[in-house]
Amino acid sequence: MEEQIQQNEVQEVSAAETAPKKEKFGITGSTLKIIAIISMFIDHFGASIVEFYLYNILQPNGTDYSKALICSRVPWLWMEWMGDPEKVQNLDITIRSIGRLAFPIFCFLLVEGFLHTHNMKKYLVRLGIFALVSDLPFDMAFFGEITLKHQNVFFTLFIAVLALIAADHVKKQESFNGFHKFVDRIGFLIAGAFGAYACITSMGSIFGYIIGAIFELDDLISNVISGVAGFIACLIIYLVKTKKYEAEKKMRISVGLLYVFGFFTLAELLCTDYGGWGVLAVVVMWLARPAWINGFNAGVLALTIMSFGEATAFISALPVELYNGKRGLKMKYFFYAFYPAHLALYVLLRYVILGVWGI
Repeated sequence: MEEQIQQNEVQEVSAAETAPKKEKFGITGSTLKIIAIISMFIDHFGASIVEFYLYNILQPNGTDYSKALICSRVPWLWMEWMGDPEKVQNLDITIRSIGRLAFPIFCFLLVEGFLHTHNMKKYLVRLGIFALVSDLPFDMAFFGEITLKHQNVFFTLFIAVLALIAADHVKKQESFNGFHKFVDRIGFLIAGAFGAYACITSMGSIFGYIIGAIFELDDLISNVISGVAGFIACLIIYLVKTKKYEAEKKMRISVGLLYVFGFFTLAELLCTDYGGWGVLAVVVMWLARPAWINGFNAGVLALTIMSFGEATAFISALPVELYNGKRGLKMKYFFYAFYPAHLALYVLLRYVILGVWGI
């Protein structure tokens, strides 16, 4: 009798294991990508059309000139609110706030791509090629001229993948040499320097921006305050985090931190879109996997420290929370092609409306 019961239990377990698993409800990676693309499309309309009109046409020349210019080219487009700089600026703020949803989602999808790609070299090559292809329309759309002062977001994503490769290599590395042991000894200094540099390069550090505004300090003093506070904060985090770890794990953290610091600095020196903070957001999301939403929010927090204007990006955690881990539609090259194409479209649209290619 007992043997029969055991056989029945085994059969039930086997049946449970072989039965098809119920698919998780949610949205696919391609749906997330479409949400991000729509948000980006709206955001770049504000950056390349609305802001260009506000800062290069309306404010310098006044309402009458702006109305005459637009009506001479597209008469049906003019509305009275377009002659009010405050209303145009409010429209721009609204548009750009909606656009903050895009980049964190792309960071999240980049991490997913990094984890699932079968050929890392091809992945990097694609990012590199489209970074170069997108640079001309990016410059013309946002700056109205060809410039090396700022690089498009593909450069940021390219550097972020390099940072992930380096961090993953450190995580899987079996042995460490003398250089690594030296890095371990100065790990606390690396952490502090990283924190100081990161806060100084932010567009509105929590530490310096608030204190500087309260006490009406100049930018130099605010940067010093940001740097000191960032140094202390990251030093404390490093010491608390590594105190309980064994020597090898502590070494991995120190070496990995050095590599990430290096790629953060590279993005800042190249002035890529979102700079080193964009790279840091990607790395943070990767470190927190497979807890998708926790890592995602941590990445958005990094962007918000960079600039308070990124705070609305937390809304993008809602679709990420619904992500079911599936790829969805095969649209690998759609975003790559869409990015330079829609920027070129906005340059053309600006010419149609305002009659100028650039500044």
